[in-house]
Amino acid sequence: MQTSLEGLTLHVASVERSRDFYLAIPGARLLHERGDEFALLQIGRMRLGLLNRRVLREGGPGFHMEVSTAATGVDDLYEQVRANGITPTGPPHDRAWGERTFHATDPDGNLVEFDSRLGEEG
Repeated sequence: MQTSLEGLTLHVASVERSRDFYLAIPGARLLHERGDEFALLQIGRMRLGLLNRRVLREGGPGFHMEVSTAATGVDDLYEQVRANGITPTGPPHDRAWGERTFHATDPDGNLVEFDSRLGEEG
């Protein structure tokens, strides 16, 4: 099964302030925004998420990473991850923005999001 590290989400104090900073990078573009809760930017082939710290349930680390597979493979990836000894926080589910995702936490508490983005055009 093919997977790819496709993005990183920073946990920030102000989405608007961080959005404006990262949009100043030549070629950066805004893909999605939910007020001062979340923004998703495209910078080259990678996506950068900006998530307001106040919407997190726990303090946790200052970022999380996103590992993608083909849209039809998320459920299979979930089973493979479990078979390899990783315990996801829950089963895959469909998100409002069209991705199917599930999450796991690494040994240091960093969140790893597995999603269905691989193969999308950016």
